[in-house]
Formats: sequence, C-alpha cells, structure tokens
Amino acid sequence: MALETGQINFVEGIRRLAGLRSKVTQVDHDPDFVLFVAIDSESDHLPGTEQRELCAPEWLDQCDREARELETFWIEQVRTACATLVTRFSV
Repeated sequence: MALETGQINFVEGIRRLAGLRSKVTQVDHDPDFVLFVAIDSESDHLPGTEQRELCAPEWLDQCDREARELETFWIEQVRTACATLVTRFSV
C-alpha cells in the first residue's frame, strides 16, 4: 500500500482509509478501522494538501513536525492494520 511505503503523505493516507470505513462496513466501530479513525481524529487540525497553500510557513512547520511525530509513533500499528485490511478485502 502507498501509505506503508511512503508514497502518500501519512496523514492524507490515514484520512483516506478512515473515510473508506463507511463505504465498506455498516459497523460503526469496525475493529479494522478504529486505528485509522482514531489517528484521523487526533490529526484533524492538521491542514490537508489543499489547505496548505493558505497557511503561514511557521504553522506548516509546526504541523509537519507533529505529523512526523504521529507517523513515528503509529507507523508499526498502521502497517499491521493495513495488512489486516488487505487480507480482509483481498479476493
């Protein structure tokens, strides 16, 4: 997956995966998506790609540091969760 290999920004990837939950499951607290939803919630104040051009450079520096810290803290659990999703939804 692009998120696991760094081909997509960590926060953007998390947001995409969290957004898929409602498209693939009717369960509000689907255990395979809980991690993504939690990280998305924890990072919801960070600007997305489209909003970045509207932000001050100092704010972006702070946001980028925080995003790197989130990635460092969560990456191993995200990799495991991604593998679970790939297994679950592979045909």
